[in-house]
Amino acid sequence: MTARLGGRSRRAVDRFEFQPGDLGRLLEVVAWLSANRDGWLNLLPGVEATSEPVETPGLFSMFGSAGPPASMCTWMPPGRGRRAPDEVTVGIMHGLRRRVLPDLQASGLSLPPAWRVWGDHPRRGLVVRIPTSAPDREVLQWMLAAGARVCDMPTTGSWQAEVHQPVV
Repeated sequence: MTARLGGRSRRAVDRFEFQPGDLGRLLEVVAWLSANRDGWLNLLPGVEATSEPVETPGLFSMFGSAGPPASMCTWMPPGRGRRAPDEVTVGIMHGLRRRVLPDLQASGLSLPPAWRVWGDHPRRGLVVRIPTSAPDREVLQWMLAAGARVCDMPTTGSWQAEVHQPVV
């Protein structure tokens, strides 16, 4: 159950850094979010210190004209209820100002056949719907590789996770 305050859901945000080769904690987070069918996970690449500081894009950044120079990957569990699709939703915001799926495919990051492109927009980013039967490790590895590929800044190789979960 999500706590409500002034008509808005309260969420706890847990942040931690990780390396793409060590997905243990992320796999635990994804399993918890899937079981509760609530919350979401943002993944942001570490950018080199000489780069401009990057803030997490806000909710309304999708309506702006320029995307963030650093990419941000979002993982959302399937929704609740009878009408909710039994799919995981993955999104990648980027600042490349073009469709990115052709670039990802050309670099060997094609989507598995069961994954569906929900949108690939120059400003709003790439959104993919993935069956819950897809292994979480495979989904996370693809997200990290794709997010690094479309990041328009020099990266360090480390990543930051932001876990948005309901306050129970």
